[in-house]
Amino acid sequence: MKPGTKLAILLISCVAMWGGIGYAFHYFGQPSKRAQSVAEKALMASVDNPESVKVIAVSKPDSVFGRNYINNDEKMAIAMSMMKVNEQVMFRTDGLQNLDFEDNAVSELVGRQMSAMSALRSMVGFETPDAPRKPFSGWKVKIEYEALSESGSPYRSEYWFILDRDAQCVVNSFEIPLL
Repeated sequence: MKPGTKLAILLISCVAMWGGIGYAFHYFGQPSKRAQSVAEKALMASVDNPESVKVIAVSKPDSVFGRNYINNDEKMAIAMSMMKVNEQVMFRTDGLQNLDFEDNAVSELVGRQMSAMSALRSMVGFETPDAPRKPFSGWKVKIEYEALSESGSPYRSEYWFILDRDAQCVVNSFEIPLL
């Protein structure tokens, strides 16, 4: 084999190797890929009892445009979830007539429901359907999980995380209780 051929093969293999490494850094450094891991870290920092958290599902990062984080289908799904939680609370408290403040599970469920409704009201946008689309502003990741509260009551929720454009930090987050 000619000496120039060995050098050419060595050069081509080095370029291919470093190109592969560069592509891997580029691919895994993308904000859409980083958003899930940042959201999972934020979940562990947000819950009361992180060692009891069992992650059930993590959504693919979804684009957010402007400050309208929730689309109409998601608003309907959240409203249905809140309706089910409300029915459960009303059933367990006999229409709030027999509200037992010693029942931690019901008290915590009511607290999570009220927090979710407050977050939902603050984020609902009243834009017309023909309004111009806002520019890209970040990522949305939803994590469904089960955990134990501080009092030891099991619960199931979906935590939503809104991240910035680069998926470096959480801009907004809220929890939706699930049954």
